[in-house]
Amino acid sequence: MKTLDLDSWSDFAAAIEEVRAEYGAREIASRDGRTISLRNDILFRGHADSTWRLETTLERTTSESYSIQHYLQRADSVVNEIESLTGVDWKLPPYPEIVNAIETVQDSMRTHVPGYEYLVYLRHHGFPSPLLDWTRSPYVAAFFALEDRLDAERACVFAFIETPEGGKSRREGDASIHALGSYITTHIRHYTQKANYTIATRWDSDRKKHFFISHHDASPPIVGTQNVIVKITFPRRDRIQALKQLDDYNLNQYTLYQSEDALIRSLGMRAFELDV
Repeated sequence: MKTLDLDSWSDFAAAIEEVRAEYGAREIASRDGRTISLRNDILFRGHADSTWRLETTLERTTSESYSIQHYLQRADSVVNEIESLTGVDWKLPPYPEIVNAIETVQDSMRTHVPGYEYLVYLRHHGFPSPLLDWTRSPYVAAFFALEDRLDAERACVFAFIETPEGGKSRREGDASIHALGSYITTHIRHYTQKANYTIATRWDSDRKKHFFISHHDASPPIVGTQNVIVKITFPRRDRIQALKQLDDYNLNQYTLYQSEDALIRSLGMRAFELDV
């Protein structure tokens, strides 16, 4: 993992441009001999303490190792209560059909996670999840890293680039990180936060299943570059300076969380921290 330790918040924009310059695009040769530049997706995630690991809420809840099938069994077991309370029909197929869909599609090279929209819904509402949430905006990630007061020396923003060279390769049994995409129908804050999600899995050749693992355990690539993570740290002493700048960009609790509680929190921050 590459780490950029910044002297101050004022260096953050330049650090983001450095990451984008190195990983933000790739070039391919067209059939007519021209060179075409293609954009790479870069995802960002903010941590209030730079010493925190990239951990999912499932990792923080249990040390048990979950296969995709096992986790979806747990998620499927609560859908009836959720549908009864909310009136929303998630149209999940019976669990045996979910397992069959997984086992039909996935192998050591392919990872299949059905019911993605439902899993995002569970993640947003606090159900332990193997999905790690990211944003396509480095400044949204920075806000999440700094919104809460915390007794830590440095905050950080992670940048993740899944395929800087346009492709992935791995051996059977290697761990890998997979970005699942942003085009789903879900809570409005998914879009205000420019959200995306990743999973990290390893194929178990004996049990013929993918198991969720830590993002830090993703294997080095066989050929080329993939699953790149860059960690950008900056001092928390610059928190108010950064939050004032982000508020000028209209990034605050209300615009990102879209709720009455978030509006009051953002007004309270302005009244007692940013305007002092």
